[in-house]
Amino acid sequence: MTGSTLDRDFEKSRKRIARCLSRYFDGRAAGLAAVNAWGADFTRRIRPFVLGGKMIRGGLILIAHDRLGGKAGPDAVKAAAAMELFHSAFLIHDDIMDDDPLRRGKPSIHVQYAAQARRKGVNDAPGFGRAAALCAGDVLIFMGLEILASLAAPATDKARVLSLFGRELAHVGPAQVQDVYSGRIRRPVSRAGIYRLYAFKTARYTYSLPLAAGALLAGAGQSAIRGLEDIGLDLGLVFQIKDDEIGMFGSPSTTGKPVGSDVGEGKKTLYYFYLSRARGPRAAALFGKRRPAAGDISRLNALLRTEKIPERIEADVRRIAGRCARRIREASLPPSMKTALSELLASSLKRKA
Repeated sequence: MTGSTLDRDFEKSRKRIARCLSRYFDGRAAGLAAVNAWGADFTRRIRPFVLGGKMIRGGLILIAHDRLGGKAGPDAVKAAAAMELFHSAFLIHDDIMDDDPLRRGKPSIHVQYAAQARRKGVNDAPGFGRAAALCAGDVLIFMGLEILASLAAPATDKARVLSLFGRELAHVGPAQVQDVYSGRIRRPVSRAGIYRLYAFKTARYTYSLPLAAGALLAGAGQSAIRGLEDIGLDLGLVFQIKDDEIGMFGSPSTTGKPVGSDVGEGKKTLYYFYLSRARGPRAAALFGKRRPAAGDISRLNALLRTEKIPERIEADVRRIAGRCARRIREASLPPSMKTALSELLASSLKRKA
């Protein structure tokens, strides 16, 4: 954190969202516990998982709403809370699909459930863990819908918010399937295909959706909302590319996940694309090797550096960042919103975790 006004806004937003979610979990705990012991367990297990996140996406809703002069404060906070529930559900499901044992430096939810199953003597504890975590993710999605349904906005505005969330979040599913599919085939992938995957798996729901939702709740016009969606797409692409960089060259203490997890899952990232073009498919054979050893990752990173692939990807980032900066300058938005967007871009470019 740089101590900027934007950082302080994010911290304030996080506290507002956490309070809203805490009240919501408090109100739902008895009902879930009345279902069975797993309902009671859900609240205890999932609450810290949700509240332990950075809440970037929810924070973007509040920042866009507030800096566009919005007056729908409680509704904006509710929308932000729902966004964090949807995001948490995606993380839980993503960890199952990728078989990632860690999230935020702690055992993933499916790993937690598997450990509980072993203590209880359940057959096929890993299978139970995955099944239970899938259900937990589903519950979070339904909770997010319940929160959105409680918005006090006029019916037409509420319908627009629900439609926006539904449309954008539905696109994440096919993109996720493509991501898993691409990781299990040896077929070449195109640079355009990778960017399309980045756009719909991460960029749009991480930045475009929250910025548009905040603007919508603030009563912004359609032109401003479309402009924020385009700016958000560029911000999200930078975010995802930097995420790939952190996954390749970061450390578990920083990322909270095993280093090289994308390599083990065969992710068709820009690193894979450029390495395949430079050295041929055989050079990228480590992508898809389950649980690669630390030595494997070190050799792969050395090869990437030899071929100057980080520099090629950095050139891609600079190109996207330049386009994003131009869109921010040309957008019909208040100066305070433009400042926030410029700070978001700068922060994404410097991101290390």
